[in-house]
Amino acid sequence: MARSAALLEDATGIRMALQRLCVVGARLEVAFKSQRSAYPILTEDGEKLAFRMPFDDIDAWGLKAGENLALKLKDRGLEYDCVVAHAGQEVIEGVEACLAGIPRVMRRSDMQRLADFIPDRPPAQAHAATFTNTRNALIDGTVQSFGEEGLELVLRNTKQDIRELLRMGEESLLDVPLEDNLRLRAPTTVAYFGENLVGLRFTRQADAQLLDQYRAWVQDQQQRQAQEDREGFSPRGFQEATTRIVRAATLPTVKVLVDRDPMILLITEHEAFARRLGEALSRKFGMAMLDHIKGPVKARLQGIEGGGEGWGRARLIVIHNQLRLVSPLELCRQLVDQEGCPVPVILAGTEEAEAKKRHHAMTAGAVDYMAVEPFRILSILRKLDDTLRLFGGN
Repeated sequence: MARSAALLEDATGIRMALQRLCVVGARLEVAFKSQRSAYPILTEDGEKLAFRMPFDDIDAWGLKAGENLALKLKDRGLEYDCVVAHAGQEVIEGVEACLAGIPRVMRRSDMQRLADFIPDRPPAQAHAATFTNTRNALIDGTVQSFGEEGLELVLRNTKQDIRELLRMGEESLLDVPLEDNLRLRAPTTVAYFGENLVGLRFTRQADAQLLDQYRAWVQDQQQRQAQEDREGFSPRGFQEATTRIVRAATLPTVKVLVDRDPMILLITEHEAFARRLGEALSRKFGMAMLDHIKGPVKARLQGIEGGGEGWGRARLIVIHNQLRLVSPLELCRQLVDQEGCPVPVILAGTEEAEAKKRHHAMTAGAVDYMAVEPFRILSILRKLDDTLRLFGGN
């Protein structure tokens, strides 16, 4: 089994990782001196990469060509750091973008994890697993990542907290069917916890021959995935902005996550966050989600019809800081100034520099700014409740 390298130095391997990020519209965490923010990657062509960054932000950061930017990115669940040189700015398919050189080296920043290989497959196709605790409970989960010395698992029941079932250092018997003729059964101990996941490390009592078979199986899976990566690689580069515009006929429409009134419309690219928020607020509010790409928001609200002025049942709109091609401030201005939205709009994001972000949000036409990172449900609930009461939507 091949350990995940601490350094990714292969130029083609780096470009393949960047192209995968373009495909899913992933965000790069960009840092320059004291400035830090996250922006969606748009393109890579072998010489430069581009990420969606408003020219106002570039000016505010004081970026000059040739200066170094620190990037953090996540490819297939593995985290990397790298440094790139700022290479100017450009409008790509109507989107303001920052240009940077292709990184020469990407360094794993999470090597402490038991994660050497993460299969590129949807959650529904993840390997099932069962594991125990010292109270003889049988726990159902799925494998998130395979490692030479252990595995990372998540619970099938996403409403459960893994820390309520296991403790650090606790022994656990792991059982994972891998293929028809191969089943991994091994004693493990809890090595660490992540975001609702657990890292289980093999103990010395594990069958050495079985572990060798497991590692050989994982190496074979790695080789198959690498071959698929090579077949899907585009040497001429990838331009996600153009691809998204080509997909215009299938722009997302609103999804109703909690069907009750008053209805809150959350605009975000992260469905997991939307579902988490909807579930937390479900006793008091309805929740609909829109993954906005471009164009009028009002035209995408099929599914929550019934209200006046074409805005359906939405009584409050929350714009998350995680969007695909447009910034939250730009989208807010579009809603208020161009679409004449009669519904109050709140911008949501991190609590860092909250007063400054509130000022920018209200200047763009929002009624308030709300911190959702860290996720404090009582303060979120209070903010939404007060806003709906103030504007007569509750």
